Amino acid sequence: MKISLMNNRTISWITPSYFLDVDLPIVNELCKQYTIYWIVLLGNNGNSDDEAFINAKINKCDKLCVTYYHYKTRWYSLGRISEINKVIDLAKSVSPDLYYLSESFLPYGTILYRRKLPIDKCVVACHNVTTPKGARHEMLARWYTNRWLNTFTNIQTFSECQRKVLLSKYRNKNVLTAHLAIKDYGEPTKLVDKTELPYIRFLVFGNIVHYKRIDLLLNAVNILYDRGIKNFRVRIAGYCRQWNDEYAGLVKHPELFEFMIKRIPNEDVANLFVDSHYFVMPYQDIAQSGAMTVAFRYNLPLILSDIPQFKEFVDDGVNGFTFHTQNVTSLADKMEWVINNHQLMYDKVRANQKKFVDERFSLSTITKLYTEYFDKL
Repeated sequence: MKISLMNNRTISWITPSYFLDVDLPIVNELCKQYTIYWIVLLGNNGNSDDEAFINAKINKCDKLCVTYYHYKTRWYSLGRISEINKVIDLAKSVSPDLYYLSESFLPYGTILYRRKLPIDKCVVACHNVTTPKGARHEMLARWYTNRWLNTFTNIQTFSECQRKVLLSKYRNKNVLTAHLAIKDYGEPTKLVDKTELPYIRFLVFGNIVHYKRIDLLLNAVNILYDRGIKNFRVRIAGYCRQWNDEYAGLVKHPELFEFMIKRIPNEDVANLFVDSHYFVMPYQDIAQSGAMTVAFRYNLPLILSDIPQFKEFVDDGVNGFTFHTQNVTSLADKMEWVINNHQLMYDKVRANQKKFVDERFSLSTITKLYTEYFDKL
């Protein structure tokens, strides 16, 4: 595929499907300043929801060319090496000035990238400088992250916390730190007046894995019920491999829950948020969270564990709420306080959150960090 190079600043950008919502808004903005050849990596099922989502959201820009590459092999198979080479050759085909790599191609990428690309012209994303405890393939992820960060010099982190960790462990790195852009799933298709709802709704959204500690939330609900507090609901929406084995047995009062244990289609996400009041993140560990930015988009105050990674996002009682990490009683106490004081403080907390998001997460503020960094390179 040919791309018209309209200026002398050209970027080949490689994005896997699981970082699509991270890169899409950035590419949409940066194509106003750079010629971007965007390679989006998808599964082996031909057309997908992701293609439709991109085609609906992408700016119609002469300086942007989108190419979809559908895998035919599994990530760990030797056959994947041939596919990685094809993708890298696609990126090289436009002779770009810069490569932006969101796809790490674990476990083969560091070798193949080094062999085929000029490392000094590569900017690589590192979403998890520290691998969350309990993450899937945790040991493999830790090993490969170390290889990834030792291989490249120009590295992006997505939070100040992760930037500090990176600089403390690795020398001579040129680091771009820019927050994840707000994840926008569009406007809801239903109108809801939250003041008329008969109860407070707490929402969990996103893939359910061990380090997110959804078990704490399930047990906190049991504590609240035993205290006689029942004027609330907890909606849990997201895919989980181990739901029946690890979580279902903790549900003692199913009437207080709304379960949607499945992959949530993009077009349904906005409606999940429009009739919810608070977004709960009882995580024991994380680098940064994309789900958090969805809550920011739909103005749901956050209830977070007080891990260091979250401190730059929530001021307890001002624009959200925190509880002591891995402490189920602390979570139950915070939820009880929120339920009892909801009518008095909700509008003010939402207003404070909106002000914080407008100042720190505007797309223009974030993309300016990218352009300043890229132009120096």
